[in-house]
Amino acid sequence: MNYSAKAIKTAKDSFIRKVPGDGKKGPFYNCTQPWEFIVDDEELFRNAVWQGYLDASRTFSGIKGKKTDRNCGAFKKLADAIRSYFEKNDDFNHKKWCEDFISDMKEFYDYDARYGQAQKVVNMAFKYLYCCEGAEKYKDKFDKCHMPLDQYTLAWLFSEGEPYYQEWSWFDYDTYKEVNDRIREILKTDILDKELVIWESYKGRIVNLKTKYKK
Repeated sequence: MNYSAKAIKTAKDSFIRKVPGDGKKGPFYNCTQPWEFIVDDEELFRNAVWQGYLDASRTFSGIKGKKTDRNCGAFKKLADAIRSYFEKNDDFNHKKWCEDFISDMKEFYDYDARYGQAQKVVNMAFKYLYCCEGAEKYKDKFDKCHMPLDQYTLAWLFSEGEPYYQEWSWFDYDTYKEVNDRIREILKTDILDKELVIWESYKGRIVNLKTKYKK
């Protein structure tokens, strides 16, 4: 895999660009949220969390019809927690953010979210923030981030000789930690940069899942 600066920039440009018919939706793609990292911009963090939710929303079976809102409830609380990580120098506490989001989804929407769903929302929120202009000032913060897990990143992990983990949205904490730790062992550093290249490379591939299957 080519993780050169040029390859990373190309992958990032592709991620943030919207073209007709690509299905991308949400505030970052409908021109209501600029790709600009401003730490005291509360709306930026709410929109980043909302975009993360939109990316995972197909797995939130049963929540349709409930009045979800990016500006309140579980989404606002997660956005506030992530913003505090940057603004107040809070600790990077991925497990707490995910568990709090799960708890808040139950409280506000009577929805039993799973850890696999929560990781996607949290990790994608960071990915959207990372792709904003000005985010490089917080590189030390983003260096602690995890790779968003989905069918493409798990297909890449399979190509590295690991078992194929299916149905990321059903992951419990232990499975998630196992996968995340292995990714960190393989990639070492610059996880979000490398994820951009991996995702761009694997999103169009067909992966043979007949061997090394693990649920």
